[in-house]
Amino acid sequence: MNKSPLNHLLTFAFGAILWVIFGVFLVAYLSENPALTLKDPADLANELRIIFGVGTLLSIVSASYWYFYGNKESTAGELQAAKKKWLSIFIFQIILSVTLTGTIVGTNVTEGIEAKWFGIYYAINAVLTFLFFWLATFLMSPRTVKYIPLGK
Repeated sequence: MNKSPLNHLLTFAFGAILWVIFGVFLVAYLSENPALTLKDPADLANELRIIFGVGTLLSIVSASYWYFYGNKESTAGELQAAKKKWLSIFIFQIILSVTLTGTIVGTNVTEGIEAKWFGIYYAINAVLTFLFFWLATFLMSPRTVKYIPLGK
């Protein structure tokens, strides 16, 4: 699983499956159950699809970049730099999940949505961003950087 292009394709497929689960199958539940004052649930569903899609897409791109970076011959001699690179991408993913959730909160703060729903939206963004990135790189990093993701 850690050879190109298989790791890229599996990451794309896994990201697409996650987005379909949250952006297609569960989005109706996530948009119809919160109490909305003015906004139509269909509009909230579209916002959630876009935000979840952006998070998933940027996570796929980040994981693909990590695979590309890990396959470079020069990376083998610079493992400390590779650790910093992975950690910086991982921190970017965390910031991305917070930013995407902040976007949902900012556009819907006047709708009277309960705080628990924003927590649920953050949990989904976390799954689609930094948890997805971590799992993908944990399982499919190239051999050179195989032991760099946290937990290995």
